[in-house]
Amino acid sequence: MKRLTVKVLILFIFCSVFLVYMYSKIFFSINSIKHIHASRGKYFNKKDVKLLERVILSYVVCDSRLNESLNVVKSALLFTRAPVHFVIFTDDNLLPKLDKILKKWIVLTNNQLSFELHTINFPEAHKDDWLNLFSKCAAQRLFIPTLITHIEAMIYVDTDTLFLGPVEVLWEYFKMFNDTQMSAMALEDDNPNVSWYPRFAKHPFYGKYGLNSGVMLMNLTRMRSFGWVDYVTPIMLKWKLYIPWGDQDIINIIFHYHGNAVYVLSCRFNYRSDQCMYGDSCADATSRGVFLIHGSRKAFHNDKQPAFQAIYRAMDEHHLGVDQPITLIEKMRKYISEAPVSNCGNMKDALLKVPLDTFNFSVPYR
Repeated sequence: MKRLTVKVLILFIFCSVFLVYMYSKIFFSINSIKHIHASRGKYFNKKDVKLLERVILSYVVCDSRLNESLNVVKSALLFTRAPVHFVIFTDDNLLPKLDKILKKWIVLTNNQLSFELHTINFPEAHKDDWLNLFSKCAAQRLFIPTLITHIEAMIYVDTDTLFLGPVEVLWEYFKMFNDTQMSAMALEDDNPNVSWYPRFAKHPFYGKYGLNSGVMLMNLTRMRSFGWVDYVTPIMLKWKLYIPWGDQDIINIIFHYHGNAVYVLSCRFNYRSDQCMYGDSCADATSRGVFLIHGSRKAFHNDKQPAFQAIYRAMDEHHLGVDQPITLIEKMRKYISEAPVSNCGNMKDALLKVPLDTFNFSVPYR
């Protein structure tokens, strides 16, 4: 009986010690995760980094837009810990320059960045028409599904765009597609008095307001099955005298007839001056923050939209792998505050919300 009591006592002590050990391990693990969460921002939890899948981005750049295109890469890398792969189409002049700079950035980002470079490649038939359809080389994006057959999906962005939040958030929208959707874009505008298409277009376009193709999620597998590239040349030849926005207009014509193939994104994922220059016309960005800013019509480079110019200036001055993220946020805030008063400048809270939330920073206005 005594032996049994001793055995029970030993078993009780062992179980007690084990439970205390497990509790302390779980407790400190949770607190460690909370500490990481607080110190790096809600998207930068180190525990989750290994779970992030590779995000694939693409753009086309020719002529004088090298620096602008590099800021796209910089912005995508700054706000994420996911591996990012860029598929870039460029001319023979810019290719070696891009290759040299991006190889340095691979080292600076600890191999978070990877890339592949492709030369501009249009069909020989109507090659000059394609090359100069809108801005030089821009129409290359229409042929990507058949040029890049080893990739299933990518996010295409114009070179005058900047990410203000983690790119994997936008990548997740591929999972929102239904069985018929092969692409996602934001509307040109949802106000008939502002949107260009219902007022001026002389060709078919998507829905009531048309689509802006500056940010375009592309399920390349579905686009190939659809026969996307087979549509673009006949449409260009039929409408080339009536499509001032080039490849964007061709995309609108395709989705006019295949509306069920496109998923409509919020305007916060393609925020242009049209969303603020006449007053606040993107409620989602106002409440949740601007996620991706698009400096269309040279808004990053002229004085017409000083708030857009301020965001771009801060990004352009940031040194990847050297400057701290807080420096970027402080410069954004400073330059917007110092800029001339404008309707878009009045949206400074919306412009800074996502960057601040991403890094869990609190930067007071001064």
